Order: sequence, then C-alpha cells, then structure tokens
Amino acid sequence: MSILFCNNMAMEPFKIPQSSKEIMIKQALTALPHECCGLLLGKNGKIKRTLPMKNTDPSPDAYFMDPLQQVEVFTDMEKRGETLIGIYHSHPKGPSKPSGADLKMAFHQDTAYIIISLENRNKPLLSAFILKKGAFKEIKLI
Repeated sequence: MSILFCNNMAMEPFKIPQSSKEIMIKQALTALPHECCGLLLGKNGKIKRTLPMKNTDPSPDAYFMDPLQQVEVFTDMEKRGETLIGIYHSHPKGPSKPSGADLKMAFHQDTAYIIISLENRNKPLLSAFILKKGAFKEIKLI
C-alpha cells in the first residue's frame, strides 16, 4: 500500500468546508478534557471527507491515532483515489499553535496540520500550518 498525499501546496489560502469545521469542533468539544484527532481526505486538493480518528492514549496534551484504524482509512483512501489533505487535532487548553510535541510527531511534509484551540470553548479557533523542511509555517485558513 502506498499512501497518497496531496502535494498541491499552492494551498494558501487553505479552504475547509463549513461541514468539516463543524465535525472537527464537535469532536474536539466531545473529547474534552483530552485532545481529539482526525484526517481530512479528498481529491485535487479539495476536502471531501472529514474522518474523526480514535485517540488511543487520551491525554489533555497529546494524541496518538489508532494504527489499525489508520491502515483501514489509508487502504480505503487509496481505493477511492483520494489523498491525505490534512491532519487535525485539538488543544483543549492551549493556543492554536503547534507545540514542540506536535513538531516532533509531524512526519507528513506538504500536508496541512490543523489545530483547534479550545482556550475559549464558546469560540473555538482553528489555525492551519504546513510542514516544510522540519518546521511549521502558518497558512491562511478560510
């Protein structure tokens, strides 16, 4: 199995459909006090599916996607001709900026990383970043 990634990094601004934002925020609020995580899949750089993933080690400051679920999702993604467009997770008490742990666990170059900050639970904040040459660069999110 070869995982297909979206290498169309003329991603700025990065567009997330409202329905995807609603799924991510609902999942983040439901997972409190722990982080949530998930994947954004699609075609031609456009998000078609938002998939909440199981956090196998629930914690308020880390997430670990279920490896078996990842294999299932990536197998299905390949069959559908989709690509991995983004990876998202929440920061239950922190800002919508990547932490040192986020950078250490980021392996997918040219993939969007979305962080949902719940510092203000009444007004969740989403930010997007791209991993390039071992560092995160913020990209405009619409």
